[in-house]
Amino acid sequence: MPEPHSLHPRHVRSRTEHGVLVLTITEPQLLGDTLVHALRQELLAVVARPGTHKVVLDLQPVKVLSSEAFRPLLSLRRTVQERGGQLVLCNLAPTVAKVLHDTRLITTSRSSTATFEVQADVAAAVASLTDTAGEQ
Repeated sequence: MPEPHSLHPRHVRSRTEHGVLVLTITEPQLLGDTLVHALRQELLAVVARPGTHKVVLDLQPVKVLSSEAFRPLLSLRRTVQERGGQLVLCNLAPTVAKVLHDTRLITTSRSSTATFEVQADVAAAVASLTDTAGEQ
């Protein structure tokens, strides 16, 4: 059963599924420094909790993002990795996937290493992280 978290961020919803923190960005357009800065602060505050190692970032509501929006995504990735964790993106709209692919933050090639791992949906992303749970 998903467990809701007590923070009241404006741009991110969070819950836990099978021991994996699932963050959903609620904004349809990630544009502008003010929004991007607030989003970064919210994401980092949520993953600052002890024991947060496996994180899924659900981008389903996001239809448009600017290059400014890379900052919170990259900050989240760095923070999670510094703690020995893993981050997986999922539910990418075609326009979002294209931007991330064109900037080589994600890839469709299995032989290439990209900045972000991507799965089709939350269930696949959670499964990809729980399948490797024994490795830590």
